[in-house]
Amino acid sequence: MTFGPDHYVPVLKVKRGERKALQRVSSIHQSRITPLLEIVKRTPGKTISAHLDTAFTDLAEAVRPYSRCFIDAREIAADGQAGADEVFRRATAAGIVFTPVTGVSRTADITPALAYRTNGLALRLTRAEFEQGGLAGRINPFLSTKGLTPEEIDLIVDLGGVEDFILEGIVALTDAFIAEVPDHLRWRTFTVSACAFPKSMGVVQRNSEASVERADWIAWRDNLYGQRNSLQRLPTFSDCAIQRPEGVEGFDPVKMQVSASIRYTLEEQWLLIKGQSTRSKRPGEQFPELARKLVYGSLRSRFYGPDHCSGCGLMKAAADGASGLGSAEAWRQLGTIHHISTVTRALASLPWP
Repeated sequence: MTFGPDHYVPVLKVKRGERKALQRVSSIHQSRITPLLEIVKRTPGKTISAHLDTAFTDLAEAVRPYSRCFIDAREIAADGQAGADEVFRRATAAGIVFTPVTGVSRTADITPALAYRTNGLALRLTRAEFEQGGLAGRINPFLSTKGLTPEEIDLIVDLGGVEDFILEGIVALTDAFIAEVPDHLRWRTFTVSACAFPKSMGVVQRNSEASVERADWIAWRDNLYGQRNSLQRLPTFSDCAIQRPEGVEGFDPVKMQVSASIRYTLEEQWLLIKGQSTRSKRPGEQFPELARKLVYGSLRSRFYGPDHCSGCGLMKAAADGASGLGSAEAWRQLGTIHHISTVTRALASLPWP
């Protein structure tokens, strides 16, 4: 159940595109990944049961290739403890090998998380808790009152969204946050998570493209990995792939306009390719055009090739006119496969002892 700093922990919302992406990641990479799955908040007007019926569709199949996953029910627990309990109950009934996630300041999901800790417990520390001060003095009392020890805990230091920080700011925040964590060597696993993906695709003009620095990855690689010999313990890398930490819950396509887009991960940047509003031109027409721009057109030098991963293979298929790849779900699936594959390859390429 343990893993080291050459592993990868992608934080993903439990939605259909992300579930399909997990299934399509190469088995070579799957062994180096432990996904952290967030059950998104209940859709207004839906019962918790109906909402979870959707969330758990094909979920067991999606995570079966992975040795285990983390499941965070924080958002669904906003409706009360029963929601979190139902999440963990369903995951257990589906045969999913998972570790429940909770936090030192949480109340609604702590009891269910403790009840379902067959595979240990993940403790997710947030930047808000760090900024409140005194976090170091709250961790050990939390463990002792619950009868827990660090050896059975997967610790996740979650910096949250850092897209507004300069690189040096992310480094300073990371160092200060980690300094609040006691007993680095005792935790079963030790992960640092951050998300530098932009708050919206508004950073790109319609019918154009832009590059955004993957500052979360660069900060981990150059600061933590780069200084690994002077650290007590090198934390595992984690990010939110090609999604914001808060997701897009509450998005109303009737009131808000969405443009067709491709989110394509490069070594140190995200390449964001944007079309026009889906109101003015159907996404099924736009996505192949954007894919052709990446695969065959002006951006082809930045395309990793169809053999890089199944996401890239599907990108080429879309460029060649294959059907069924014109939805927002498909865009998210392809981009997520490619991102996960790119990060896992990058980690594997680093020199390790």
